[in-house]
Amino acid sequence: MNIQAHSAGTAAGDRSGDDGICDARILIADDDPLCRQLVESVLRRRNFVNLEFAEGGVSALEQSRSFNPDLLLLDMQMPDMSGLDVCRHVRSDPNLADIPILVQTATFDRKKMGELFAGGASDFLSKPVNPSELIARVVVHLERWNSLRELRSYRERISRELEAARRMQFDLLPSSASLSEHAEKAGMRIASYNRPSSELGGDLWGMLPIDDGVLGFFLADFTGHGVNAALNTFRLHALIHEYKNLHHAPAALLSMLNERLVHLLPPGQFATFLYVVIDHRRGELRFASAGAPPAILVQSQSGRPRLCEGTGLPLGIEPGVKYQTHKRKFPQGSLLLLFSDGLPEYPDALGERIGEDGLLNVLNACHGGLAPHEVIDRLCAAAGITGQAALPDDTTVICLDRRIPELDDQSLPAADAKTQAPYRARRSAPRMDIKHGYRC
Repeated sequence: MNIQAHSAGTAAGDRSGDDGICDARILIADDDPLCRQLVESVLRRRNFVNLEFAEGGVSALEQSRSFNPDLLLLDMQMPDMSGLDVCRHVRSDPNLADIPILVQTATFDRKKMGELFAGGASDFLSKPVNPSELIARVVVHLERWNSLRELRSYRERISRELEAARRMQFDLLPSSASLSEHAEKAGMRIASYNRPSSELGGDLWGMLPIDDGVLGFFLADFTGHGVNAALNTFRLHALIHEYKNLHHAPAALLSMLNERLVHLLPPGQFATFLYVVIDHRRGELRFASAGAPPAILVQSQSGRPRLCEGTGLPLGIEPGVKYQTHKRKFPQGSLLLLFSDGLPEYPDALGERIGEDGLLNVLNACHGGLAPHEVIDRLCAAAGITGQAALPDDTTVICLDRRIPELDDQSLPAADAKTQAPYRARRSAPRMDIKHGYRC
């Protein structure tokens, strides 16, 4: 066995100390003791000190599991197990699957080299070993290995932080207990569907108890997705609760929120916003819109759904905007649907969108016996949104239903007692189903 005697070069030697590479754990597996000594000598001259040795393939596998090397220098030809078999076993171990493996071989055969790389080798060194080539390849693969670990660590940290932020954002939504309590007082049932298009979203909705029997509901949709949009939802949530004295006045609340967001949001960022105040004693609702999709209102068991149009510039674009409060009757037997544009603009498998007219048609076909979460199910299904489908935009749907609590048997679809029983059961208190994105 012969090792060329010329120097490995100062450049490679200098690099070996960068980023803690000289502390890397290197396992040298070779059945030839002279070869192991010569490779060790080259590595130690370049300040690699954390070295271990294996005298064959079997011991290489055993020491790989105990030593947990950052790099494996592996001889191709060993009597008890070939280098190719060692590669395959190492790659099958989840703890070692990604470590760099440098194979040393005295023969160069294209077919064998193809099998070698297919078996998991990262690179190869020809024998007799050239010291400068050995150091250069070791340094390159260790640097890549360090970069890969740093990237994984970074991604794991970001994933944990995004999950924490996602939970915090979810906690901004009304709790099941709060929804149940206030819905019962107001003679309503409430269901919602809320799914971001990524880990974090720019949609936010909430319920604001104003007075006995008077509730406010808001739905905001910020431009963009991800972290920036999510941070904006936290800002808006804080602002909404800061101006509690304006919760009864939709237009005034929107004007104040707009003034604050104009100064808080960077150029190009804004939010559509719909705010509805429901007074169940008077049987009416008041609302104001800042560029939001119109709510859909059904005013009786047999009434046709219609859009509640409201104009207004989105929040955060221009100061001094004045918004208008609109009023509608909301008697017993009514239903109100609020939604972000992710619902009507979701492209189905054919690239088509259901649009607002399609939503009106689906609602028109929903009989009064359906629970609010069932209404949302039908709307999402008609739009093409399923539990597995990736969403191109954050999507929120809120169904406020005054029909079920006052429903009597005469208003149910014609059926026998067995068929009517499930409808009566739906009059029970609201429930929560996180798995499907609902707070019901």
